[in-house]
Amino acid sequence: MRQSSDDPWRHWAFNAGAERPGTARGVTVDELRVAELLGRTPSAPAMDLIELVAAIHLIDRAEARPRGKKPGDSWSRHIHLTMGVREPQWWAADALHDELIALLRSLTDDAWVIEFVPRLAAARPAECVQFLFQSAPAGDAVALFSGGLDSLAGLAADVAGDVSPLALSVETNSRLAKSQRDVLDSFNQGTGSTIMRVPIELHLKSAPAIERSQRARGFGFLALGATLAALARLESVHVYENGIGAINLPYTSAQTGAHGTRAMRPETLEAAQRLFSKVLDHHLIIVNRSQYLTKAEMCRALPDALHAAVALTESCDTAFSYRGRTSSCGRCTSCLLRRQAMVCAGMSDLDPSSRYRLDAFGSSPGTAEDLYCLRAMLSQASRLQRAIGTGSASAWPGLVHEFPDLVRAVKSLRAALGGQPESAVTDMLRRYVSEWAAVPSPLVASYLGSLPAAA
Repeated sequence: MRQSSDDPWRHWAFNAGAERPGTARGVTVDELRVAELLGRTPSAPAMDLIELVAAIHLIDRAEARPRGKKPGDSWSRHIHLTMGVREPQWWAADALHDELIALLRSLTDDAWVIEFVPRLAAARPAECVQFLFQSAPAGDAVALFSGGLDSLAGLAADVAGDVSPLALSVETNSRLAKSQRDVLDSFNQGTGSTIMRVPIELHLKSAPAIERSQRARGFGFLALGATLAALARLESVHVYENGIGAINLPYTSAQTGAHGTRAMRPETLEAAQRLFSKVLDHHLIIVNRSQYLTKAEMCRALPDALHAAVALTESCDTAFSYRGRTSSCGRCTSCLLRRQAMVCAGMSDLDPSSRYRLDAFGSSPGTAEDLYCLRAMLSQASRLQRAIGTGSASAWPGLVHEFPDLVRAVKSLRAALGGQPESAVTDMLRRYVSEWAAVPSPLVASYLGSLPAAA
């Protein structure tokens, strides 16, 4: 749609008639395979939510963030979406609409206006399929399975606890889809399980992927997980994000708002659970099964039978967009946390430095730019070390003073998990700092000094 140069709002329409060229055709979402696997036709609200996920995914990738030089104009976007839905009155209800906007704003730092109008588009294939017999759900819960190390370890813990999840994989490109298939096949072979992988294809077709931040990814994954749970008549949606990544405290003082992803933060899961339960008219419990575990602890719990699967996982932020022979960059925070965890868990042989384009822990790690993320992570660990100190009595006030976002996190954790989240989070952060001592790097020692190795 055309807009004047002084209009800060980016206008989009999806299944609403007067669409911006290529909008509905610019993204693929395939829910038909899910309906066929479960033998169920999605409800109208579920179909609306699936298409809303597609629209938000497209906008998040196709709308570049401002790159201005003035404070406040270098990150946030203003997005106006006219969304065609099957039940506009349902979506326009004040409570539901406000919760949707609040969740998107929290995840993306963008200003959102969403206007729901009657849908003007042909029925989707999944709406047209009629099933004579409905299949029984083949699991106890829905698991968000990315094919990464955390999701592998979390799935293993669930299976060891006699939970049999449906593994939902969101396929945003063909390389990711193959990796997810290979990891789950190796998992099933190593454990003797028959975990079903439920794939949902979600990727751009004709629209260019201009913006790389992808802060709306968490919305899409959680929404599709909730949709699958409703379709399979299941209550629980499991995510497996290590506690450090879930709370995701800022590495530097410049990292504010959604500059650090909030996709799996406790308050995000709480808001998503509340919103999607209303949207789908289905009671949901969305829980992070690894909330109080470090990544190293998750790795340490993995059985030897899954070591082949571990070697197949990817953790790099750019692995599936890089076309070179060695896909993992070795310099992003995801690569660095993986390497730290594998070292501390005694599994370095499964994660050799040769799989990374940069060996940040080696004797010649690279330039100052190459080491920016590692220095930021170590700076954060140093701040945690000072805040926690040696006495448990003063640890929590010190942590909150240094990282105020912890207050909101523990409020949501108390509602979701009960207990004393302040103590659990403090202990986890203390263990995380001590785990860095297992990394044989002069740079680590220069930041953290002499620390006892993690048990």
